[in-house]
Amino acid sequence: MAAIDQVTRIRVTVTEELLPRGHESHGTPDPVRKRIFLFGFPDGDAEIHQTDYGHPGRMNPCYPQKVPPRLQPRTPQILAAAEALARLM
Repeated sequence: MAAIDQVTRIRVTVTEELLPRGHESHGTPDPVRKRIFLFGFPDGDAEIHQTDYGHPGRMNPCYPQKVPPRLQPRTPQILAAAEALARLM
């Protein structure tokens, strides 16, 4: 009986940007740091965001920005992975 190896690849990209004070996406008087965690699965890409909106320098919890329907049951695990990566940064 031959063994069958199944390989699932997950691509993870993390980008961080600093939005200037008064930027159209937030309008606050302080710059806002924004992280985007992109998880690429065979079933689609999940995008998780994190910002320090509201209190500069202290990051808020990660939140799902875009999760395809087929990945939605795994949203808690994807969020946990993003939070773990955020703690490494």
